[in-house]
Amino acid sequence: MPSDLTFFCELESRRLAALFADPALIPLLATHRCGVALALIDLTPERAQIVQQLTAAGVPVTAWLVLDPRDGYWLTLDNVDTARKRWQEVRNWTDAHQLTWRCVGLDIEAPQEDAVGLVDTPFLTLARLTWLRRSRQVWQNALNDLHDLVREIRADVGEVETYQFPFIADERAAQSTLLQRVLGIADLRVDREVLMLYRSTLPEPWGSALIDAYGPEAEAIAVGITGGGVEVLEATFAARELDLPLTLQELARAKRHTERLYVFSLEGCVKKGWLAALLEAPWPEFVPAPTLTRTHAGRLAARTLLAADRVVGRLRRMTRTQLP
Repeated sequence: MPSDLTFFCELESRRLAALFADPALIPLLATHRCGVALALIDLTPERAQIVQQLTAAGVPVTAWLVLDPRDGYWLTLDNVDTARKRWQEVRNWTDAHQLTWRCVGLDIEAPQEDAVGLVDTPFLTLARLTWLRRSRQVWQNALNDLHDLVREIRADVGEVETYQFPFIADERAAQSTLLQRVLGIADLRVDREVLMLYRSTLPEPWGSALIDAYGPEAEAIAVGITGGGVEVLEATFAARELDLPLTLQELARAKRHTERLYVFSLEGCVKKGWLAALLEAPWPEFVPAPTLTRTHAGRLAARTLLAADRVVGRLRRMTRTQLP
């Protein structure tokens, strides 16, 4: 096992209480020194009680900040004001129940409606979002506001981590902002960045290459999906959910790059009945991904395209400054 293993948990309070009604679950997590990143879908006394139980048992809990689905659910360039209000609610709820957090997690993804479109009709949705992409000024203003939010959270709690899909690494390498302006995401620098290298999000053989392709650039790696997640997307990935051998294989791949590992999700492992086996089974030998060469070629092409957008942006700025 890695020295730092965290399970994502994304359940509303009723289902969360049912999950932790199993008296063996918290001791199992504590014995293996696991953490839980808990999506704050609602702020109820029942959720606070579970956080208290986990903390008392020595299981560190991360406050995973999410919004109402009508506001995009995940953090985006478009909902920073709402996110700041939500954090104030979380802070008040935290104080009222005297909760202790390991850190705060910010899930940076496209707005939920756009994310569903990218899964269901990827080409049409991407074309629409590209046409409607945000201006560089809108992007910069929102990014500044997100950094203000991070400073506010640090003052309240301490550490902040982000959950990012891997293409942010290509955007960063190309010194571009195109993907951020198209998808509404943000290259937000915090204390720890977790790349969500979910094998289940891509069909094979591409999904199996994600960790090998992006692992060398990752501070922390999340593997999955073992089940659960946002209801409107859950059915899409259900056929590609990881079983126990594949989850162990993905963790073994990821551990070659970092000790900070995450699994999505806790409820998926529990529902399938192999959480204890996952924590206690020996890990398999590393086997390289079969499509890694093609994956690297695809990343190079993407970076070239993103870099071209950067050049176009510079030319436009130069043209504007030279006009009388």
